[in-house]
Amino acid sequence: MNKTITIYELLGMVKDGKAPKKIKYDGQEYKITKILLEDNNYYFNYINEDMECIFPINTNHLNDELEILEEEKKIPEKIKIDNEDRIQALSTSNFVYKVNQPTKNIIYKINEIIDYLKSKGK
Repeated sequence: MNKTITIYELLGMVKDGKAPKKIKYDGQEYKITKILLEDNNYYFNYINEDMECIFPINTNHLNDELEILEEEKKIPEKIKIDNEDRIQALSTSNFVYKVNQPTKNIIYKINEIIDYLKSKGK
């Protein structure tokens, strides 16, 4: 679910290092790259169709509302275990890490959760 905040609250999030990556303001979606303060005016850089642009934030509009857009989270692939109790390295297709039984049990549970999430379409 997306969250609605004011531009003033957005600036506070930036100050705290918790700025969102994507917002929707005045019907337009923006992927924020950074927020700047220059000459007592706020600006945020954003990406629009692969071009970086600057959007001025007028101090008269600090109470305007915008929507924080959540980024879609991808469900990871299941962890594979071969016949010799080895798992794959994340960056290769080779089976390289030997795992013990407790670790295998955790991997089986993780794979069950992944299956569950995929069945729910999350």
